[in-house]
Amino acid sequence: MPRASFTFLNHACFIVRTDGALLVADPWLEGAVFDNAWALVDPSSSDEALIDILNGAGVPVYIWCSRATPDRLALPFLRRFRAEFRGIATFLYRPGRDMRLGEELRRLRLPVAECPDGATVGLAGGLRLTALSNGDGDTACLIGAGGRHILSLGERALPTIAACQALLPRIGQLAPRIDLLLTSFGQMGWCGNPDSFTVREVAAKAAVERLAAQIERLRPRLVVPVASFARFARADNAWLNGGRLAPRELLETARLENVRGLVRFMAPGDTIDLLRDTPASMAARHEAALEHWSSCWRNRPPPLPRPPPASLGELKAAFSRYREHVAEGLHVLPWLFEAFGLVRPLLLHLPDLRQNVELSYRHGLRLRPRANVDHPAAHIAMFSGTALRLITAADGFETAYAGGCFWTLRRSGLSTFGRFFLPQRMGRRGADRRRPLAMGGLLWRALLGRMARQLQAALR
Repeated sequence: MPRASFTFLNHACFIVRTDGALLVADPWLEGAVFDNAWALVDPSSSDEALIDILNGAGVPVYIWCSRATPDRLALPFLRRFRAEFRGIATFLYRPGRDMRLGEELRRLRLPVAECPDGATVGLAGGLRLTALSNGDGDTACLIGAGGRHILSLGERALPTIAACQALLPRIGQLAPRIDLLLTSFGQMGWCGNPDSFTVREVAAKAAVERLAAQIERLRPRLVVPVASFARFARADNAWLNGGRLAPRELLETARLENVRGLVRFMAPGDTIDLLRDTPASMAARHEAALEHWSSCWRNRPPPLPRPPPASLGELKAAFSRYREHVAEGLHVLPWLFEAFGLVRPLLLHLPDLRQNVELSYRHGLRLRPRANVDHPAAHIAMFSGTALRLITAADGFETAYAGGCFWTLRRSGLSTFGRFFLPQRMGRRGADRRRPLAMGGLLWRALLGRMARQLQAALR
């Protein structure tokens, strides 16, 4: 009888194995990411151990990458894999609006195969994979192995009951039933200022509601939580850990009362037999995993230091280079965005320098007075070292936003911050003059989003 197993490795990373092939998903197993803003709750896993498993498998290896972020596409792992792996491997990804994933894999000269949205791709050893876009640059996937079906949602897909209901017809065409649902129970990303504890409590409740809705609508045989085992690791974002539920606290919530028996936690390295294991057979391992994660939640290491401070001169020179770089890819578009009010200059408070600066595509970086009756407050605040990284790195905005190492000083601060760095995000995604259609599509979606926000504000 053919075998099919599932092994949880850490955070969002897992292995699905049959007699004839092995699939790894989203390998982030060691080290901090997002400029040291995220770290693993359990740091015991390693790239070396995974590569040893892959080298000893003796079957074709597939590595699925759901999105182009370091918690899914860890570059240290890719470099080590390229140097030390000795078998046959293929990296899988869904081509879409974000073109970085395929480009990065090809840059590292790794063998790649595209998995178009909704198309089932047959792999070796009876494995099958169907990529499912969730419309946010993220990708869920449906994996077939040994006659069983695994739906991996990560932490972004299907956030509402309506989204779950909309996916059901697609899932019904691809699989008669979901045998194993992999989904998250936590919120990773900026979620309010240090004093916004209520905001984080609401986000935690929303994550519980999302999990319950997914289970009730998709009706899986078994649920294993994943993609929620990272923590905010720096001194300037550790407050974001407040309000997040530990695994045992999650299971004690009233909203999960009717589906609690389907949810089984796994510790790194735990394996289940997809053909034989059930929620009942996993009960002992589930209790051991809850104890493991409770210990990890309690015994957090001290926060990592924030980046070293930058001077105003360094920031001004870096922003000058940034303006030149975006102009190379987008010509005068950023200047025009600002001139016509589609993008506003960003007022940034630097508490370690005790200064306010204005970032402008038209005027560069300029000092501004502290907030008073005549001068409005800055949009956001962050330390100068984080601001330097924001300006100099190709993924600066995405790193800053995911890491949450900032706080807002105005109601409009977060939206102004995001819109100002739209040119950076366009270039990062390849939506620039090299791909005018992609550039036009991204701008059109941004404009529609702005119009929708204005309409919602007018109707309040």
